[in-house]
Amino acid sequence: MKTTITSRAKTALKSRFTYCMLALGLSFSAGALAQENPNSVGVKADVERREVLDDVLDTENFEIGLQGGLMSIEDFENSPWISAHLGYHISEHFYVKARYAIAEGGDTSFEKLANTAPLLTDEEREMRYYGLNIGYNFLPGEIFFSEDLVFNSVFSFELGGGSTEFAGDEQFTVNLTANYRVFLTDWVAWDLAMSDYIFDTQITGSSKTTHNLTFATGIAVYF
Repeated sequence: MKTTITSRAKTALKSRFTYCMLALGLSFSAGALAQENPNSVGVKADVERREVLDDVLDTENFEIGLQGGLMSIEDFENSPWISAHLGYHISEHFYVKARYAIAEGGDTSFEKLANTAPLLTDEEREMRYYGLNIGYNFLPGEIFFSEDLVFNSVFSFELGGGSTEFAGDEQFTVNLTANYRVFLTDWVAWDLAMSDYIFDTQITGSSKTTHNLTFATGIAVYF
């Protein structure tokens, strides 16, 4: 039995063959252009990259830092806040930090309104804190200061405890801290921190738990 191909079928076959050859030709041309012009697809940012966090902490596990800022002492106005810390990085994510800080309480609202004798002496208004925190690094990222300069950064959370000397008394203190760190080099970092120092007092006559917030910034050096 002989199969007969009509002229219409021949025309259809030729058209399909022509379309296939055109498609292959276009694909080949696009691939060749992409190889000749690798920068034509996508945009590559020409920025200076810093080492990632695990590389930064590869050899420098210790850090020492200074911070300054403002502390809102509950019932005693705002006060300048100065602190120093020594830290040790256990791993890329976990670290421990010992901190010593000082501030000074102002006048209470009662002292201002009643115009009475001061509740505390100048020495008793001096606040000292020392404690130990454990911290966790998470949300590593990058911060762009310009088109050509980018720094690594990391957000961390700290939980710890210590002792606060204030108003002639010494109280156990719980500390919560959120810290944002920018690595300026592989051994210098810039910190922005917000903390809450929680302890009980009986200064105003009744026992209560106070929340004393601090906002601080400073520099840390790795070694």
